[in-house]
Amino acid sequence: MKHFILIIFSLMVLTACSLPKHELSPFADIHLHFNWDHEELLSAKEAVKILEDHNVVLAVVSSVPSHYSLKLKEAGGDWIIPLVTPYYHAGNRLNWYFDKTLVGKIRKLIETGDYAGIGEVHLATGVGQRRDNPVFVGLLELAKEFNLPFLIHTDAGDYRYFLPICKKYPEIRFLWAHAGGVLGPEQLEPLMQACPNVWLDLAARDPWHYDYFAYDDYSLLDGWRELIIKYQDRVMTGTDPVWNAHQIYRWYEADEGWAHYSDFHHFQRRWMARFPANIEQKLRLTNAQKFFGVK
Repeated sequence: MKHFILIIFSLMVLTACSLPKHELSPFADIHLHFNWDHEELLSAKEAVKILEDHNVVLAVVSSVPSHYSLKLKEAGGDWIIPLVTPYYHAGNRLNWYFDKTLVGKIRKLIETGDYAGIGEVHLATGVGQRRDNPVFVGLLELAKEFNLPFLIHTDAGDYRYFLPICKKYPEIRFLWAHAGGVLGPEQLEPLMQACPNVWLDLAARDPWHYDYFAYDDYSLLDGWRELIIKYQDRVMTGTDPVWNAHQIYRWYEADEGWAHYSDFHHFQRRWMARFPANIEQKLRLTNAQKFFGVK
């Protein structure tokens, strides 16, 4: 059965990579994962080839466990930027915040110089850790101490869940994963005003992940275009190549998300293409280059 799944996966990847690289402008993908359950279906070298085929020139990767992101960098080079996550093994994604030794472990990983940021770190209202959880706060303090960006994922129905965090830590450059997930422009605007240290990550705001924010012709729903133009220097995007994130009982099965990479990727290109060229270039590439300090 596993052999059959691998064959189907390989066919999907070959189909996804059908567009020639020379037709694609350089792209910064700031939300990637290469996890233990991805590697069951493709190697780091194969994942890098998918990125190269889509002319990705800057790739930001967080992994479970963290060191899997280093596999992608080893296979690809310095254009791949690893982040360190609190999920240091496959089974602790839902209980890492109980581990009083975790902050020390993450400090040691940061001190190696191998990681350029912290994240993705997940918070959710009503379940999991509180915002004042000492392990979570410890990660924030590490980001502050080492001047590292922090990729934060907040599952909440209101921007005010994240607001106390970004206001308390104005020194930290937050990348807000999926632009709050289910939040619309009316929820994003007040936080962007209140916290100039927050950048929007629009990865996974597509038909396969979170709330779709574009029509079938890739024009944006009401309020989105105005919001992005207003904060055009603080918006980036990526693909988030996971396929089972919203199917809870599949977390411990192989994740075929990379086989769908082309769909995620070209959705992002198409809505950005609706903007003037100078704004599109910021969203697609230069904002990410500035944020992560690369050329």
